Amino acid sequence: MIDVTMTQHPVGQGGLMSGLLEIHGASLRWVYDCGSNQTDALNREIAIVAAQGDLQLLFLSHLDSDHVNGIDNLLAKARVEEVVLPYLRDIDRIVAVAHDAAMGTLTGGFLTFLDDIEGWFRERGVERITFIEPRDDDDDGGDGPFLPEGGDGSGEGPIKREWVGQPVVPPDGDGTVHDPENPSVQRLEDGATVHLWAGQPLDWILSPHAHRPSKSALAAFEAELTKRFGEMHSDPNFLKIILADQSLRTELKECYDAIWKDHNLVSMALYAGPVQSDAWISWSDRNYRFPWFSRRRHRGAVGWLCSGDMHLDVVRRRDAFIKHYRRLVDKVNVFALPHHGSRANFSLTLFSELPNASQFAAAAGPNSYGHPSEHVIRAVQAEGRTFVHVSEHSHTALEWRHHI
Repeated sequence: MIDVTMTQHPVGQGGLMSGLLEIHGASLRWVYDCGSNQTDALNREIAIVAAQGDLQLLFLSHLDSDHVNGIDNLLAKARVEEVVLPYLRDIDRIVAVAHDAAMGTLTGGFLTFLDDIEGWFRERGVERITFIEPRDDDDDGGDGPFLPEGGDGSGEGPIKREWVGQPVVPPDGDGTVHDPENPSVQRLEDGATVHLWAGQPLDWILSPHAHRPSKSALAAFEAELTKRFGEMHSDPNFLKIILADQSLRTELKECYDAIWKDHNLVSMALYAGPVQSDAWISWSDRNYRFPWFSRRRHRGAVGWLCSGDMHLDVVRRRDAFIKHYRRLVDKVNVFALPHHGSRANFSLTLFSELPNASQFAAAAGPNSYGHPSEHVIRAVQAEGRTFVHVSEHSHTALEWRHHI
């Protein structure tokens, strides 16, 4: 029998989702994002997650501070075997720095992290870093994830995981190369999926999907960089130069402001759920630390689809997102709304594309952006779905439990 517990933790304006799969005494644990603007709530939830033991997988949707500023704390408290994040080209890293400069959240620590992502994680005990190659807005979404065949809840023995997908073979000089001889770092095409075994295939997968801004948007940003910095931005040490010069950071912010007035970063979604089985039995403790407050039994879809800060209001991006998960969307029960329930990242077409999603969750704490949007809340409720606001308060945590 497989038992799965998935929790959206109440960290406020940020994100921390954790999952636990157990079968006959063996277990697999994962986390999606780890950050918040409400640091007290974040640290409280990190302590809860870390107290439960080692993590096999840590997925990072993107590098906004409110999604990743708790990683150092988490890695100090719990061993993490593998980190999964979108692959960032040099221009993507510069966009990330420019974005944080524009938002007023840029720190020296973030610049140091971006300058050597692999080394930063290795220093903190991470055994493997997996990069997912993002698709851009000019791509139609590809063939979707690699899905396993067969599998149910009757396996035994330790849980084994394996990435199934195509390695990236980039042109010379285009950053990290997938090297089969070096399993500590790998770069995989979008569509790569974690398959699980316990004596036989299990009916559960972890499937990321990453995108980056369109080539035209990145080209416009690079043209602005060239206008202000000349060829300096192509220097491999550009981030170190930016770190040492406040005036250059101001220039970089102005480059970002000239192109984008809102987020437009690489971002990665994650589906966690079954592929085939419709025999799962589930229940939800809306406030799992006070389970007598609201308990709900459920039969039907059980998957959880996290969307980071994806701009699903952009037609091409939304179409590629749905196309990527087209074989799994009917298995989604909980949809984590992008960008804390922002109206600017939302589309009414998501309801028809996610026909069995019973709950639409927004992770949002005190903020000046109006998250979650009243428009989104009313739209969810008008569709007869449940809107779940997971804030910084413990009693708002959302937990689902499933077994087969």
